[in-house]
Amino acid sequence: MKKYLKHGLFLVAIGAFYCCSNDDSKQDNPETQPVKEASLSLKLASDFTVSRYNAVTLEPQVLIENADAELAKYKWTVKVTGTGGALKDSVIGDTKNLQFITAKAANYAVDLTVTLGKLVKQASTKVTVSETGKTYTSKALSLIDYVPAPSYNLDNYGFTTKAEVLEQVKSDLIEGNAVPLGTFGGSITTAFDHTVINAYGKRDFKIQMNEDSGNSKVSPVSVYVAYDANKNGIADDNEWYEIAGSEYNKSTTVKNYEITYNKPNAGKAAVTGTKDWQFDKEYLKWTDNKTAAGFITRTKKWRRYNYYPQWMGESYTLKGTKIYLPVKDVSDGEGTTYNVGTFEWGYGGIKDPSIDISWAVDSNGKKVHLPGIDFVKVYVSTYAEAGATDLVTNFFTHVEDLNFPKAIK
Repeated sequence: MKKYLKHGLFLVAIGAFYCCSNDDSKQDNPETQPVKEASLSLKLASDFTVSRYNAVTLEPQVLIENADAELAKYKWTVKVTGTGGALKDSVIGDTKNLQFITAKAANYAVDLTVTLGKLVKQASTKVTVSETGKTYTSKALSLIDYVPAPSYNLDNYGFTTKAEVLEQVKSDLIEGNAVPLGTFGGSITTAFDHTVINAYGKRDFKIQMNEDSGNSKVSPVSVYVAYDANKNGIADDNEWYEIAGSEYNKSTTVKNYEITYNKPNAGKAAVTGTKDWQFDKEYLKWTDNKTAAGFITRTKKWRRYNYYPQWMGESYTLKGTKIYLPVKDVSDGEGTTYNVGTFEWGYGGIKDPSIDISWAVDSNGKKVHLPGIDFVKVYVSTYAEAGATDLVTNFFTHVEDLNFPKAIK
């Protein structure tokens, strides 16, 4: 019996050894899986319809297998007539979905090319754009709102109700008169009678500020834009986006800044300063949401002017992005002559005030893609004083569509 038991144990050991050996050999020589090739397929509806200055979404069906879909590149083109009457392709988009919008009624041949590594697929469609029966103008002349910040320039608007002020500003816009915005937060909001198209690779509209400021020092102005996505004719709160210009990401720029202006006490005695031009250095009190406070100085030159908008009650708060503006006294500390800096791009009141709608960002600073805009809010995003020449402010004239076809003005 013992003989048979020893023999059985020997066979079990031998079997276990060969099983382990076979397992090891399997691990050392794993079965090779074939590499699956990437594939790309593309479908696009054959035709779309829309009226001019309205957007229609061209949404292709793109199926990508065995590859990262994020690596796909998209190029939308439209046939246009070039020099000599020859047709050529003009790029109009580089995103998967295209919001097609144009100013002219016609039939458009639109092509989409999708590239994924060495794979290339193409699809074509026709977009029929119809007339609207309306006439349009290149400027945004419809006044939506006007809330100026303090400035001696406001004495020209000596009204006690906002309704009266808005009527005056409406008239000024039509006549091309400059509208004072004041210091930080002062704003004007206007609407176009059409959607300003976000043209691919081009700047789309410009902010025209007062060109002749005399001896006053002017500030660049920041811009918010809104696209009327739901077509209700209103610039809803969730439709506003900020144009992120050259100063937007600088460390000196303060997001979500708020400042409260308090109405001066007409019966308070003036607190004169050490300089002759400081008629009342504690004229108009302000506080902000960063624990700072101070006063706007009433200068000798403008001592008979009311800086505070009389229809705004005892105090009011303005909000926005605050941008640092370099202001330097070049009069040996006398405060009579100043040099005021400027910004590079993305603002009104600078050398090139043209704006690309593609510079728009949301409240988190993330870029957004808008097919166009219907509303523009222009506001003073700086707070600076320039001694005897008073507050650094600016005057609004108009906003204009740069891509507006001359033939349909």
